[in-house]
Amino acid sequence: MASRGPSPWVPLLSPAPTVQLLLLLLLLASAHPQGLSGMQGEPSLGESSSGEDGLGVEDLPSEEGAPGEADPPGGEDPPEVSSEARKEDSLALEDLPTPEAPEDSQGSHRDEKGKVAINFEILAQRGGHGLWSYGGTLLWPKVSPACAGRFQSPVDIRLELTSFRHTLQPLELLGYELQPLPELSLCNNGHTVQLTLPPGLKMSLGPGQEYRALQLHLHWGTSDHPGSEHTVNGHRFPAEIHVVHLSTAFSELHEALGRPGGLAVLAAFLQESPEENGAYEQLLSHLEEITEEGSKVEIPGLDVSALLPSDLSRYFRYKGSLTTPPCSQGVIWTVFNETVKLSAKQLHTLSVSLWGSRDSRLQLNFRATKPLNGRIIEASFPAAVDSSPEPGAQLSDSPCCHIPGRGSRLFLVHVNSCLAAGDILALVFGLLFAVTCIAFLLYLRRQHSTEVGPKMELATAQQK
Repeated sequence: MASRGPSPWVPLLSPAPTVQLLLLLLLLASAHPQGLSGMQGEPSLGESSSGEDGLGVEDLPSEEGAPGEADPPGGEDPPEVSSEARKEDSLALEDLPTPEAPEDSQGSHRDEKGKVAINFEILAQRGGHGLWSYGGTLLWPKVSPACAGRFQSPVDIRLELTSFRHTLQPLELLGYELQPLPELSLCNNGHTVQLTLPPGLKMSLGPGQEYRALQLHLHWGTSDHPGSEHTVNGHRFPAEIHVVHLSTAFSELHEALGRPGGLAVLAAFLQESPEENGAYEQLLSHLEEITEEGSKVEIPGLDVSALLPSDLSRYFRYKGSLTTPPCSQGVIWTVFNETVKLSAKQLHTLSVSLWGSRDSRLQLNFRATKPLNGRIIEASFPAAVDSSPEPGAQLSDSPCCHIPGRGSRLFLVHVNSCLAAGDILALVFGLLFAVTCIAFLLYLRRQHSTEVGPKMELATAQQK
């Protein structure tokens, strides 16, 4: 009986060293989770944001000592202040335990044991301005345990991790174009400049999600340190505006605190531009009249929508909290992709005009970013694969990403040219897999030719 030639499947059992190496690399690729996105770092997952230069901005000091309450480094969960603080993801007002705090004649009272109990309803309405500070030693969870909750704000918006939702429709704002009369109250509450808004400003986030505006305020830094609360890929902007809204399902603010969807905040980044912003000048021109904490002035009504980006269709959406005590959760955040531009002089005026408590200049009034803890940031547009930039769009110094801008035209966040480390590794392993397959097929074909060739010659000879 003629002996059989080598089996064509022998290479599977004893592949060449090169093929073995390629197969090993392929196995390593399968063990690579989620594109190794974690290798890039998560500046939002803790008190520090070490990636401030991710968009080509100047090097910024670490946020290890950023204003606000102290959190553990490395993005770990805040220490448990009380068992109630973590019992629910969204704390209701009546669920908040009563901590000890300094006496406040309007926001606290003494109980039967002589301890000072905070009235959180008054705290929420007044902002608890005498009980906390951005740079003080009093931990915010001692003022309100909700500040130690898992779903806090602000957060770092990682563009590659956002989830596109086509169901997120453009926002609808009604009644935001106010007339000069009646006048509006602009005040310095010691932590920010706040403009109280009259009834009639309505907003819709979708069917059955109707809100009315209550007030707007700003967060800023200094001339050499940006002060936005939210960040984008670790990049912090010069300032940020918040317009706070109350759900029409509630008649009073304290009823909505801690309730899912009870409050909604519109946020936009402020960025430097060569040109002055006329809408913001209507606010900034009055700051010299409210330099002292607790002072206020009546100003003519203005177009509130002009303080926001012109494009309300592109934004990020997530569920978070108030960024100051009582830090109530259940807040729906909408952070616009387009920024609003102010002149360098206007941003300087904002950062040096007001004074806070203890005769200190009111600056750096932002809270450090908080961990997402499993939350997903949705986008109304494909943020990670945006279209190419429009002609004339200003690019950052970074060769990778564009800084969002704003002006007469729309400048968007573009990250289609940004390849994460995981994406590059995935591409390399994909190429290695393709090369492995081709090499293996060539090897099989060569082995098959080696086996079949002599048999064909023998058969031809027998026929002759």
